[in-house]
Amino acid sequence: MPNHNTALPEEWGWSRTSTSQPNAATFHINHSDVTRAFADVITADDSPREAPFVVSKDIPVVIIDSLDQYWAGESRAALPLNGLRVPVSADTVEEAKRKLAADLAAQVRLLLLLASGGTTLAPELQANLVMLSEFLTPRER
Repeated sequence: MPNHNTALPEEWGWSRTSTSQPNAATFHINHSDVTRAFADVITADDSPREAPFVVSKDIPVVIIDSLDQYWAGESRAALPLNGLRVPVSADTVEEAKRKLAADLAAQVRLLLLLASGGTTLAPELQANLVMLSEFLTPRER
């Protein structure tokens, strides 16, 4: 049917999806040729202008080159955030670092919104907020 949209296409059944299937980032990295992995840092210069928070302390990151994209993820040794973390991808190292800085800034904003909503954050989320607050500060307008 023209212009037909459905939340669950007929050929896509949830019975075929399991929780053990990897997410897109893990799948891409595991099924790509990785030419190199190296350490880098996110600095204040990597913070996008539209981000509500700016990197105030360098964040060590790991960059993976999968030939067609660069993947950036924060170093778990320096910033051991709780929960599932997925690296971000981009066509250049600089863009991947900028996307990761934007992602971390968005996390701080979300955690602050949740914390100010009159509810108590889970201990893991509280720990993430404390850790992220050490590396990111509000942008001065």
